[in-house]
Amino acid sequence: MKVKNIIEELSKVEIDDKTGIKITLMTGDSHISVYAAEISPNTELNPHYHKIGIETYQVLEGCGIMKVGEYENDSVNWTDAFVVNKGDYFSISSPKVHQIINNSDKVLRTIFTCPSDHLGQDRYFVKAKK
Repeated sequence: MKVKNIIEELSKVEIDDKTGIKITLMTGDSHISVYAAEISPNTELNPHYHKIGIETYQVLEGCGIMKVGEYENDSVNWTDAFVVNKGDYFSISSPKVHQIINNSDKVLRTIFTCPSDHLGQDRYFVKAKK
């Protein structure tokens, strides 16, 4: 068994060009994987969706806003937005477009679980009007 520290693992990775945030695999397989994510202050995750499965999120540190919507006719219709704080746990089902926004001056760290394909073949980025 290998023990990993979330803070140490996140310090080893660069910001991902596709998402705009730091992401690192903590453990898992093709069925379910656990990732740590770090969103810098005043930064937005690029909006995207998945066709299969759910993602669960736990906010470890910081706060932000999670936006959720539907992708139709090459446009996102945002249907929900909610504040997320340290200790919050929630899930996003497919094929909901989602975007987490760190609108604070402190780092936002989360753990999220999903099939490994969510960071590969089953990840579709979309342009959204603000």
